[in-house]
Amino acid sequence: MKPQLELIPHEIDGAIHAFVYENDFFDAPWHYHKDYELTYITKSSGIRYVGNSVDNFVSGDLIFIGENVPHCWKNEKGYSNGVKSTCVQWDSNVLDNFVRSNIELKAIRKLLEASKFGIKFTNKAFNEMIRKRLEKLCYFKPEKKIIDLLDILLELSNCSDKELLAIEGERYKFSKKSDTRITSILNYIDTKYQEKITIQDMANLTFMTRGAFCKYFKKQFSRSFTNYLNEFRIRKVCLLLQETDNKLLDIALRCGYENMSFFHRQFKKYLKQTPLEYRKKL
Repeated sequence: MKPQLELIPHEIDGAIHAFVYENDFFDAPWHYHKDYELTYITKSSGIRYVGNSVDNFVSGDLIFIGENVPHCWKNEKGYSNGVKSTCVQWDSNVLDNFVRSNIELKAIRKLLEASKFGIKFTNKAFNEMIRKRLEKLCYFKPEKKIIDLLDILLELSNCSDKELLAIEGERYKFSKKSDTRITSILNYIDTKYQEKITIQDMANLTFMTRGAFCKYFKKQFSRSFTNYLNEFRIRKVCLLLQETDNKLLDIALRCGYENMSFFHRQFKKYLKQTPLEYRKKL
């Protein structure tokens, strides 16, 4: 299994696909496409994968992804609260040449170039404003869509409250040869994170030696497997802190942490605050 190539169903008389998605849960696999994608999460929560990034997502998130960047949104097992998102996708040929040939649009050009790393916008009020514009975009005629999309991109490029998703500024190293391995690794972590996972387990999974696996994983995700696994577990902890009133000990155990001292160190490492501070802010 590898990231699936998704073909965007553009309208016959237009190259911009804007829509509101509603379902019981997110069911799209890890996939990629040659279109840019701007997605606002109206309702849902879980783990988001964009290239070599793993992070929580919640309602109010706004993410901009460049062409051929593998990505997916995954809900927790048993999630049943329903999902809703607003999304616009467009072929790179629609605006790239126009943007690159006009110096006045330099800010948009930089935004499009940065999208290959994945961009997260962090101002909730700004994101909500963009959501309203994206929903209106769904009903515009093709000529109006492209004009309004350009204006939305200008708003995004001028927004200072944004961050790259890729670790240390490196984009995902897209390679069809490695797709099968990466997908099997991500799926294994997603199903086994509550249990003890060793590097030898992962080496066996990918038919590699321990040393070869460690080198391969670090090249793909810009950090060690151990660091990635701990970050993934902490993201799961965050979801439970957001959505339940369970005791911290129970949450830590459920997410694969048996040593509370180690758990607290890891949480503070990735979130820059203690679990109790995080829960109070919620």
